[in-house]
Amino acid sequence: MERLKGKKQIEQLFVTGNSVGAFPLRMVYLKNTDKHLVGVSVSKKHFKNAVDRNRIKRLLRVAVEKQLSVTLEALESKYCLMVLYVGKEMPVSSQLKKQFEFLIKRFNKKESHGVLS
Repeated sequence: MERLKGKKQIEQLFVTGNSVGAFPLRMVYLKNTDKHLVGVSVSKKHFKNAVDRNRIKRLLRVAVEKQLSVTLEALESKYCLMVLYVGKEMPVSSQLKKQFEFLIKRFNKKESHGVLS
């Protein structure tokens, strides 16, 4: 699993991708051809201090590494994903973990029902 970078890839993801949400998280995804690409993002509007944004991104990356990587490896298709933190308060690690698990369940449910194209 690699990091999602590159303006064109991210723009294509947001223009043509699907999304699933579990407040305070939202995940935008798109089928990819070669490998899993994952990015995380936190709003500068809600978190003015870079220290706070970086802390949240670090928590998200840990959750992605521990929980999402297992799910992605089980799928036969490759995906391009962006995990967004859309909440306004600083998250608690345990709460974020629980919401991330719920987000993954929703993603799996959509993926297994063939909603993804």
